[in-house]
Amino acid sequence: MEKLTTGNELFDHIANISFGYSLAVLDITRFESLQFLNALLGASPCRDKILVMSCEPVDTPFKVKRVDLDKLHDPTDLSIEVDRCRRAVGRHGILIHHYLPHIIVKEGEELVLRMIEYWLMKQPSDETAHFFTLPQATFPFFEKKLQALVSGVISINVLGSGKGRVLSFQILRTCRPEFHMEDFPFIVDRGRLLIKWGDTFTDTLPSEGENVIKERVEYLKANFNTLKITRSSAAQPSERLSTYDRWLLSQIMGWTLTDVGHYFPESINELLRKLAVWNLRGLIKFEPTEPKVYPQLSKYLRLRSRFALALPTRAALLFLKRRHHTIPMKVYHALRRSVQAFISERMDENDLARELSELETYFQDMTARSAAIETYRELGQDPSFIFNLKYLPKLVSLAMYYGYALNPKIQRISDDLYEIEVRDCFICSGVQSESPVCQLLVGTIVGCCSICYKDRFACNEVKCKASGDKSCIFYLRRLTS
Repeated sequence: MEKLTTGNELFDHIANISFGYSLAVLDITRFESLQFLNALLGASPCRDKILVMSCEPVDTPFKVKRVDLDKLHDPTDLSIEVDRCRRAVGRHGILIHHYLPHIIVKEGEELVLRMIEYWLMKQPSDETAHFFTLPQATFPFFEKKLQALVSGVISINVLGSGKGRVLSFQILRTCRPEFHMEDFPFIVDRGRLLIKWGDTFTDTLPSEGENVIKERVEYLKANFNTLKITRSSAAQPSERLSTYDRWLLSQIMGWTLTDVGHYFPESINELLRKLAVWNLRGLIKFEPTEPKVYPQLSKYLRLRSRFALALPTRAALLFLKRRHHTIPMKVYHALRRSVQAFISERMDENDLARELSELETYFQDMTARSAAIETYRELGQDPSFIFNLKYLPKLVSLAMYYGYALNPKIQRISDDLYEIEVRDCFICSGVQSESPVCQLLVGTIVGCCSICYKDRFACNEVKCKASGDKSCIFYLRRLTS
């Protein structure tokens, strides 16, 4: 899917949004969200293909389609109207849904959620981007369910108070990992969205030091097979790094660049740039090392691998001589209770809970990557081999059964969207939560697919047994083609 560029260079550097994505835009009063989108998309190359659907008059530079609730006799009428608007903006268009509070009051939360889920199942095929505006904390049940359904979330918040009061935004999921849930103060000045970057508010990415960074990246590429990452003796504390960056730095310390390429093939160019920046900041250094010598492995799908992929999941694991491993349910829940008790004693309870949840996903992602590479080598398969997409359901099933003895049901919804249903999930067994809690599986699914396809994937749990649903359901999206 093609990346959606907003015309705001700095926002496009922070975010990672493509056509075919859906985002919830949450704000305090329901007015900031539209003002934010007006300023953000005002200079977009697709400005003429943006349509705002609203029940009331709105101040926006984009085309507006009035939604008359009195003329909508049932939810099907709204679905027909949304489909018309989607066709009107065409491929690579943007729909802003600015009517949710009204339709929720009229039709009820559950029904509106089912409608949105239906729309989004159709969405990736025509590559229309959807933005759903919603006031924060007004419909808490709906808000949490919507966040699970959409590709990502932009949350507009207030920092400080009085004269020091400023607005900020956070992005969940649809951004570079290092910017996940980071606060970005912003102002709107003469229709432009200016984001605080360093000490200034701007909409352009500072170019200072870019030439030095590029030179360092070229050096890393030229010596890719002979450099090892080590901690600099003059390293400064890394507390200012994001949760993801701190985790990543801890994982790759002592690795060769070749190792980084094997474990993160889908993002190696971005990682080389990150390593170059960390090196310039004195966090890490590079030491020469002897190139690793690997045995000659097949760059084509070997007969043994092909045969295993044709077998049912359990038979395939037996054939591959891999016995599944599971975490005893009682042990896992005892660990979770211990973590929750620790969190409750901290003043920064919400931030800590979020960080621990992220780390749980990251570590499981790494576990899946390691298991996939180990299996590649045991089967005599070159780690650079890319599987055919037709094998994705079987590969994900193997990963989930091998790690957790789970039997998922996987179906392909569109070219880049898969639905994964897990009826026998034990991770959320006995847990009650308003939002999904099975992030362990998210890490496993993404890590497996990243290694097998050398491409970016995003996965989010949209239904969970902990929230009263019959099954745990995940949407897996391939982010690039």
